[in-house]
Amino acid sequence: MSSDTMRPAIVRSYAATPKLLSRHDRRMSNEFTLSCVALFIMSPPLFAADQSGQRFDSTAFPQPPRSLDRHRLRADTPAVGHLVHLNNAGASLPPQQVTERVIAHLRLEEQIGGYEAAERVAEEWENGRKSLAQLIGGQSEGIAIMESSTAALHKVLSTVPLHSGDRILVAGAEYAGTVLPLLQLTRRMGVQLDFLPDGPDGTVDADELSRQLRTPTRMVFAVHAPSHNGLINDVIAIGAATRAAQHQPWYVVDACQSLGQLPIDVSQIDCDFLLASGRKYLRGPRGTGVLCVGPRALAELDAFPLDVRGGTWARARDVEIDPTAVRFENYERSVAAGLGLMAAADYAHQIGIGAIAGAVARNAEYLRSHLGGLADWRLLDRGKRRSGIVVVRSTATPPGEIVSSLRRERVNLHVVPATSNPRELGDQPALRISPHAFNNQADLDRALDLLANFSS
Repeated sequence: MSSDTMRPAIVRSYAATPKLLSRHDRRMSNEFTLSCVALFIMSPPLFAADQSGQRFDSTAFPQPPRSLDRHRLRADTPAVGHLVHLNNAGASLPPQQVTERVIAHLRLEEQIGGYEAAERVAEEWENGRKSLAQLIGGQSEGIAIMESSTAALHKVLSTVPLHSGDRILVAGAEYAGTVLPLLQLTRRMGVQLDFLPDGPDGTVDADELSRQLRTPTRMVFAVHAPSHNGLINDVIAIGAATRAAQHQPWYVVDACQSLGQLPIDVSQIDCDFLLASGRKYLRGPRGTGVLCVGPRALAELDAFPLDVRGGTWARARDVEIDPTAVRFENYERSVAAGLGLMAAADYAHQIGIGAIAGAVARNAEYLRSHLGGLADWRLLDRGKRRSGIVVVRSTATPPGEIVSSLRRERVNLHVVPATSNPRELGDQPALRISPHAFNNQADLDRALDLLANFSS
């Protein structure tokens, strides 16, 4: 359980003799429990404040409130001296401060032992939790450090009580990693999964969502910045529509591609859960993720299944549950990777998320403007406001061949498989180019010159 909180633990008592259930109730309860355990094992513009408190529009990207120190960014990223890395939506290059923090803790474990090393950095760990909370406009008591965004998603799905006939709405641009367990729930538990219709620009239409929510709905899933089409969903408007619904659905935001790329303010999004990966634009280590748990979820939901990190077997049939989001965490975790994640959050604060957002957006628009002029290339990006993710198709060359060719030239791009979202990609893969703030114009021109070789 969390060692820094002064809030009392939540106590749950489990009677020795449970009440008798009907055969139907027992069957539904067993199906729900098995489904949850299986899932767990399977492991308009967004406005926010920058460090100075200044308000800015994170999707229109005017001049950033803080000038970007690209020289520092590149000096802190040694690989840029020999590599053009444009696969930051997959896994970014960590700054050397992140790598050094991970290695330093592994060395400490080597010298004094894993448990003892974790105890020594306990205060740093909780300060890092505060840094992550500040990055998304949340409170540290609502932050759970996870092994991945997938682990966070599975914990959410096993925690929210679901029953046969419950309705779940999901954005049409959502990633397969979210949709797959939801589709499984339709078979295992009989929940109803519906996709939200797109607006004219491909984003979720908040007005249409409001109409959809006249029908009782249990959960709403919205992806902030999809990984395959470049748009940015207005998660604040989606949240407002969800909160206005009579049946109060649980609202879950996928911020995997926006954490570290866009300003995020969960107090305005008003979501129950926000989950994100550490390895992408935040530039943390692989094997890290963040789950932000909102006040309503903290008040009403016990994490399931509990681990000794988040709960205590207090007496024969009493369980004490951590009052904070620590209840969602697991005891067994990579402390070194977690410290690296926190170092990445600190680094984003130092550079300035507004400056990062502006630089990423300008790099992406530079690529779009030049790719649009190449023969045999088609931009797949949607949305009036776009993220740093650029997705294209060549009508002449398969994307896998292009990626392999450019990798030999030390330029990293990524193939987006059609299975990432067959509703939008059909049965054909695409090519994704995802710049970061440390990429300069020479990086972009190098990639464009090589891609031009695949034009007729």
